[in-house]
Amino acid sequence: MGQNLTVEFTKMHGTGNDFVVLDNRWYRFSDSELSELGAAWCPRRYGIGADGLLALSAADDEDVAYRMRYVNADGSWAGMCGNGARCLARFAVRAGMEGPTLRFESDAGRYRAEVPTEDDAPVRLYVPSPTRLTADPGLSAPVPQALEGLHFVHTGTEHLVAFVADLEGLPVEEWGRTLRQDPSLQPAGANVNFVSVTDDELRVRTYEKGVEAETPSCGTGVLAAAIVAVATERVPPGRVAVHTPGGQLHVGTGAGPNGEEPYLEGPVATPFRGTIEVT
Repeated sequence: MGQNLTVEFTKMHGTGNDFVVLDNRWYRFSDSELSELGAAWCPRRYGIGADGLLALSAADDEDVAYRMRYVNADGSWAGMCGNGARCLARFAVRAGMEGPTLRFESDAGRYRAEVPTEDDAPVRLYVPSPTRLTADPGLSAPVPQALEGLHFVHTGTEHLVAFVADLEGLPVEEWGRTLRQDPSLQPAGANVNFVSVTDDELRVRTYEKGVEAETPSCGTGVLAAAIVAVATERVPPGRVAVHTPGGQLHVGTGAGPNGEEPYLEGPVATPFRGTIEVT
């Protein structure tokens, strides 16, 4: 990157799933540079600290507002991040893009976000219908007996969904790491979502690839959990409340009485803004 450069960034999170966000329309970092920055900035004791890096980039086509680029904490690329996309939509409006409806590109395709005027109002991300929904995906390694109804589904990125009777005390990082690395899922791997059902509401804990740890919330994982829960008749279709360690989100499963598009909805917060020097 040549000589030292002072970069402005914004720290944002959606239900604890946190990101370093920058406006790459001005910096124009290359893909390799964004990957390096993500790996350098995201470590919690050695950098800014985040689950990933979000870059607001210029769109390739005129009929969308911007392009979303997302780098995991380890510097690897991800096609989509549900909470990240909601945060970036709020960031885009604050950067001067006209809302409340924003259409944007991502490596996982085109999406649409609804960003209310009020900063404390939830941001809604409309998503394509999930793909590759598969019951019993045939993992190579033994699956812990406590896990029920294992499914694979793609909601912008790869996910395993496993239902459990109780999330309390569950060894999420141990089991998640093993399942995420199963040979049958390579080379992409999968995020692993452990889900319990109470009174037609879901509770979800997620082990995220790229972060290689449990995160307080995962937007595409929440989507995956709700879609599978409806498909297996564990909860009724429509608007599903999903509780994560970082807070509550809502999923429109696209299978309700009104037949609306699937969506992910929840709060977005901006703890701070700052600058960092890049060599």
